[in-house]
Amino acid sequence: MENEILKIAILIAAYAVPMYFANAAPLLFFNYHSKIPLDFGKKIGKERIFGKGKTWLGTEIGILSGLAAACIFGFALPAVYEIIPNYFAVSALLAIGAVLGDIAKSFLKRRIGIESGEMWIFADQLDFIAGGFLLSAVIRVPEITVISIIVVATVFIHIITNFAAFKMRIKKVPW
Repeated sequence: MENEILKIAILIAAYAVPMYFANAAPLLFFNYHSKIPLDFGKKIGKERIFGKGKTWLGTEIGILSGLAAACIFGFALPAVYEIIPNYFAVSALLAIGAVLGDIAKSFLKRRIGIESGEMWIFADQLDFIAGGFLLSAVIRVPEITVISIIVVATVFIHIITNFAAFKMRIKKVPW
């Protein structure tokens, strides 16, 4: 029982680390972004494809930060490679998927008329997690326990950290 709990805890961290870092890093480095938007300012109808907040450099920073965090995690806790032998590949897909999930959500927000920065409950909190889980499932499907714990925890963690970032003037809105 104790070994199973430890295994689940390692899996939760192994999945969360690349996704959380990939999602948070662009915001932390926002002032250093090049302002080249992913959509190059192009529109579908009257709305931008992704919005002004999605930039090429932010995308790169997110993916590289998620991957770097996963490498550090794997170095600090080599037991992760016993549980997920191809952790480097899985973590790369988690980081890429997290960024793509956020971009896909922005695309959908524009299509249904939700403005950039306007809240879309649950989608704003879980977009990067959904993207990371979906893309990494190509190599390894996570345990339902891992998915459930990360999803529930992420809703609360995302709300708290975004409110803190808003108070520190890192974000323009508290969500």
